[in-house]
Amino acid sequence: MNTIDSQRVSPMVGTEWEIEQSVKFLDSASKELSDLDVRAEWKNPYFSMEWLRSWLNRQPPGTKPVFILARGPKGRIEGFWPFVQRPGILGTKGLWPFIYDEANYFHPNSTHNGAGALVNGLASLIGEFLFCWIPLMPDSFWHRILQPVVEGGKYLSVTRLNRKTSMIHPKADVSFDEYWDGKMGAKTKKSFRYDQRGLAEKGKVRVESYNSFEEVRSIMPTTCIVEVESWKSAEGAGLYTIRGKRGYFFELFPELARSKRVRISILYVGQKPVAWEVDLLGEGNLWLHHLAFDQKWKKYSPGKQLLNHNLKRAWEEGRKIDFLPVSLDYKEKISTLVEPAPECHWFKKSIRGFLARRLILWNMKIRKKIRQRAPRTKASEPLLKSYEFEK
Repeated sequence: MNTIDSQRVSPMVGTEWEIEQSVKFLDSASKELSDLDVRAEWKNPYFSMEWLRSWLNRQPPGTKPVFILARGPKGRIEGFWPFVQRPGILGTKGLWPFIYDEANYFHPNSTHNGAGALVNGLASLIGEFLFCWIPLMPDSFWHRILQPVVEGGKYLSVTRLNRKTSMIHPKADVSFDEYWDGKMGAKTKKSFRYDQRGLAEKGKVRVESYNSFEEVRSIMPTTCIVEVESWKSAEGAGLYTIRGKRGYFFELFPELARSKRVRISILYVGQKPVAWEVDLLGEGNLWLHHLAFDQKWKKYSPGKQLLNHNLKRAWEEGRKIDFLPVSLDYKEKISTLVEPAPECHWFKKSIRGFLARRLILWNMKIRKKIRQRAPRTKASEPLLKSYEFEK
């Protein structure tokens, strides 16, 4: 094991961090990491073994992982934070999180006992690496764990609070229908019922959910029928738009289903697939990863009808629902909680670190101007809205 002796420990006595850089670690620690998924206070569905392996297998040869671990007094893993090395300015190198091009959260899987040790482990690497980047994380992890170290430490940083996530926490003494009706205005409820009747007039409406490896693998070609006709694909924001992504998800989703970590739902009108949804599952949690519908049916709001069906199911299962950090009004309207999803860059305090920080700030400013001046599209709406929220 490639371990760095710790000069820092977490605030929880006896919990220490270690650094592992072997690609084989994921295989050797598979059972321990699966056990951590169940116990973790901060859960990240994108850092499950299925996501990590599928993503790493598609990276260029020579990709170098850096795994930060927190272990308790008896050696049990209390936290896990996966990064990869990336090139920086002037021949330097930095740390980006695993699945940086696909995930919607980048915080570690960790118990309360392990979180502080993980941050100390990450801080120990600022020196060997010029910078690290954590694009999005839950507000609770930022405020309780990372922010005090970043803002009170000896390193340079850039933080942004320009993204939000919306959540629904079900209430045992309230039915979903009561909750939904309470969130909808009179005009919205009337419009929704009109859409439901209108769609039903076109054929028998049904929602099919697929959970097993075999079911998900067999249904994947059907998802393409919907996806290719969605506005997201037309605007370059579809799940399969980028070359190679379709093969990636065709491989990943069945494996997630094998471990009961995904549920794929399709809304049909007659035999025609009209909308589909990807929900990531965890112990008592649901993360809405993707929702798309065939634009030819948009008059009847098939995406909203499928969403309503799946939210009701999750509510009745007692799952906390996370819409993930995409700022859309309709998500905020039906949620019980809306909170920031902070972003953080952390730099070595040096001339190169100072230059890297200035370049990041300059890049953020230029990209913001370019996007604000570009023609407004549905795909750009969440990002443009995030600039209004930026702090």
